[in-house]
Amino acid sequence: MKTKLLSFMALCLLPSVLSAQSESLSMDTVIRLENKRIELKDDGYRMKVKVFDLNGGEMEDEMIFEGHYRNGQSYENRHTRSIRIPIPSWNKGWDGHWAGFGMGFGSFADGSLHVNNIDGVALRAENSLEYNLNVLEYTFPISRYGWALVTGAGMRWNRYRLDTNQHFQEIDGVTQLVDAPEGITYRKSNLNTTSLTIPLLLEWQQRKNHDSGLFVSAGIVGVIKTISSSRVVYNDESGKKRKEKKDRGMNIRPVMMDFLFQAGYDWIGLYAKYSPMTLFEKDKGPDVHPVSLGLQIHF
Repeated sequence: MKTKLLSFMALCLLPSVLSAQSESLSMDTVIRLENKRIELKDDGYRMKVKVFDLNGGEMEDEMIFEGHYRNGQSYENRHTRSIRIPIPSWNKGWDGHWAGFGMGFGSFADGSLHVNNIDGVALRAENSLEYNLNVLEYTFPISRYGWALVTGAGMRWNRYRLDTNQHFQEIDGVTQLVDAPEGITYRKSNLNTTSLTIPLLLEWQQRKNHDSGLFVSAGIVGVIKTISSSRVVYNDESGKKRKEKKDRGMNIRPVMMDFLFQAGYDWIGLYAKYSPMTLFEKDKGPDVHPVSLGLQIHF
């Protein structure tokens, strides 16, 4: 209602302004009325009238009316007030902890979190490595007290080094450990997997001046397998180094889920991960759950 009234007043004032322009107004004139600003501009060709709502502060004034007048013809446009949603100060500068590069040690556990030598599978822990490259990250702050939801996407590479002279191989639809051929001693026997990872984490940060300090996050990570293989390295009878792929696929679950816990300071943190699902499909391989512990550098 106020906008219409002010626009009407501006139109009513226009004839008197035009007639008195040479006496009281310059070619470009500004009139302030309550919380409105009326701009009158005459370039000798046409008269322009603009009405602005004065917002004050750092926000720009909003134009609510515009009119052009020339030779008895007019053009008028009333602007609809835009809706401004202020961004809370605690929502600024929020940076979650997922994107980055990490490296850790992987192993196998049972359902009770007993690690290594599980269901006949013994790993060489110092050579069973995991690499994480998380390239996408999206953070959604949900509280002024330092809480946010974090998601994104990444890649993971796992290498599980067997501590026995055996390799993984699928036989008659079941993945099992197979002894090395007679007279062959494996220098390395690895189970390798490559996966896509998609997290959903709840994170808390100790925030000071919109910068993160201590942080803790926990949640689930979806794991989509892309490649898996069983590889061995050995010396043949002539002493020549040989590399051989024994199998691939091997009934590893195509989709899995991990529980992830992270804690750290600013750009560096530690993580621990455990999968409540077995690595191999039910009754098609050893009953082992992937676990890992490592260090993550956040971008």
